[in-house]
Amino acid sequence: MAGSLIPQAVLDTSTLLESRPEGMALVDTEARFVYVNPAYVRLLKEVFNLTVGPGSRHQYVLPNSQRAWASDLYQRALSGKKFTVDFSRTCPEGGVCTFERSFSPVYHNGRLAGFSEVIRDVTVERRREADLRRAYDTLEKQIASRTSSYQEYNAILAQEIIERQQAEEDLLESGERLSQILQASSIPTFVIDENHTITHWNKACAVMTGLAAADMVGTQNQWKAFYLYQRPILADLVLDAVSEAHIAKFYTGKYRPSSLVKGAYEVEDFFDFGHESKWLFFTAAPIKNLAGETIGAIETLQDVTDRKRMEAEVRRMNDALEARVEERTNQLSRTYEQLLHAEKFSAVGKLAASIAHEFGNPIIGIRNFLLGLRSVPLEKGDAEMLDLAIGECARVKDLISTLQDFNRPTTGKVASVDLHRIIEELLLLGKKKLSDRHITVQRRFARDLPTIQAVPDQIKQVLLNVIGNAEEAIPQTGGTITITTEVSGENVRVLIQDTGKGIRQKDMALIFEPFFSTKPAVEGTGLGLSVSYGIVKRHGGDITAKSARGKGALFVITLPIDGVPGEGVSLPIFK
Repeated sequence: MAGSLIPQAVLDTSTLLESRPEGMALVDTEARFVYVNPAYVRLLKEVFNLTVGPGSRHQYVLPNSQRAWASDLYQRALSGKKFTVDFSRTCPEGGVCTFERSFSPVYHNGRLAGFSEVIRDVTVERRREADLRRAYDTLEKQIASRTSSYQEYNAILAQEIIERQQAEEDLLESGERLSQILQASSIPTFVIDENHTITHWNKACAVMTGLAAADMVGTQNQWKAFYLYQRPILADLVLDAVSEAHIAKFYTGKYRPSSLVKGAYEVEDFFDFGHESKWLFFTAAPIKNLAGETIGAIETLQDVTDRKRMEAEVRRMNDALEARVEERTNQLSRTYEQLLHAEKFSAVGKLAASIAHEFGNPIIGIRNFLLGLRSVPLEKGDAEMLDLAIGECARVKDLISTLQDFNRPTTGKVASVDLHRIIEELLLLGKKKLSDRHITVQRRFARDLPTIQAVPDQIKQVLLNVIGNAEEAIPQTGGTITITTEVSGENVRVLIQDTGKGIRQKDMALIFEPFFSTKPAVEGTGLGLSVSYGIVKRHGGDITAKSARGKGALFVITLPIDGVPGEGVSLPIFK
């Protein structure tokens, strides 16, 4: 293959490997196959159902679930060390087959060119090892009943010794492989024997706890990694097969039995390792021999600090969201109450307009009758009373007309508006209430105030709202409302000042907001000033307020004389 450091001389020897029963492959430093013999192709096809050939990547002939594991394996293979791993698969003819994979570095001119891999079926060997162990157990039973000659006994004993040595060597090799697997694992893991002595303490465990394997293996100090005082850890409790109630004494509300391994338990707890604090999820399970006897325990640790932080953040955000939802729900509830109140005001307005209409015709009839009496000679006192009655009829008719105009929906049509006339109509409408509350109205009207181009009923609504607020701000003992008009350049200004209780400074920035009100819900909707602000702005003007607590308030309404440029003869409240 182009660019490969493996010499052609090596590749030429491939013909010698074609007939070998072991699967053999050469892989370069990029994990690409340089050579595979037929046995290798056959084994991968039969065992893994994978197809491989020269030039394909070693890693990508594996299932996705094994690629990360394969990547770690390549790093070991390319580190220049030889090693062997076992794996088991279902045999084509049924049962379980065991295969051994051996990896060796390949050098060319002193440089690492790749690695070789040999796969061979060791099922028979492994079964032989199991058979040897079973034979060993059988031999022990046979020794007690053996009554043959001394020579025969010695021969059997010698054979037994040989087989035991072989079994011990095999077990030692298996133990070494287990130790290598644990040490290479990225999951913090440690093992204790039946005496609670640490036998394995892998590198990941040392990194997490800050305690080296050299200081832990061979001791019973596993508690030092997690606690400030000596006490049993989860692996100790599992090894002693204590009751669940006993485990609860040490891990109340934090443990649960494993759903996968009988006698195993899972715990989630918080630990301070000195250099940092962590949330750990750890599992301890018993280790049993072939006879089912517990000979140790293994415990694995998993750092779940990030997950716990995310859970806490999710809870915090959920609490904040619930608080916001509750706040918005309360706002909607208040808004609904205010809108309901506004609807009641609308109904009252329609009722007042209806009553005013019903009163209109009788008042006109009474006025015409009284006018007819002027042709009859009357004494001076009677004539004066007649003129007073006719004047009161005219005043009632004006009040009825004002009520009907105020209740009529806005047309949005721009017309010439006499501000003085509108103010006088509103004061006439509220004359009785102002008098009952001992409120004096001072007029400081500008002479020859020009009419302005605006929507009459909208401007009337603005002035009614502001004058009404001034009246409500004055205490029952009475006070003064001062209304001033003036010309300012191309604008007119209406200044309405009262001697009421004033507005708190913290409320000044909110008085023009919709539904903001300092009145009880049954007395105000919080829409008056907000609607007034919108009307004035649509007319190209401005409305401002000044106040000091206890010293009354001053509202200044500024409106252009010639109206809003480009709006024509129509000006709806909302554009």
